[in-house]
Amino acid sequence: MRPAALIGFAAAALLLGALVVGYLVAIPALFSSPLLDANLARALSAPLGQRLADLLVAASVVLALATPRWIVSKAGTTIALVLTAAALTHRLLLLPHLDRLWARVDVVAARPVDLLAEAQRWSDHQQWLLVAMGVLVLALFGLATRRTV
Repeated sequence: MRPAALIGFAAAALLLGALVVGYLVAIPALFSSPLLDANLARALSAPLGQRLADLLVAASVVLALATPRWIVSKAGTTIALVLTAAALTHRLLLLPHLDRLWARVDVVAARPVDLLAEAQRWSDHQQWLLVAMGVLVLALFGLATRRTV
């Protein structure tokens, strides 16, 4: 196996693992814990979300650098660059905005209502972005397994 393919597969697997295990298992597990109230779970999940976002950026940059030598198709390079842009947008724009919104909300008392609704709406945007990133990683895996004729 070529080194670029090994690096590409490792970076894509790390990215997909951070998306699935981090955002779909670890963070929701904090919120479902009976020992934590919603405000404490939110406060504890913020640093974990920051580290996961850093990991997504690093893995997507490595993936973007490895993809041109790993996948013959130009679509693979384009997907890797879009994935990198999405990870950077998530880390540098969306996550700080979400942290500022959730810091001003008391989740247990559900006050203030307008800020809670806005924070929930932006959290939904974050979830859709993470799902789109997962789909892009799966598309890269699909392009990597395709054989050239």
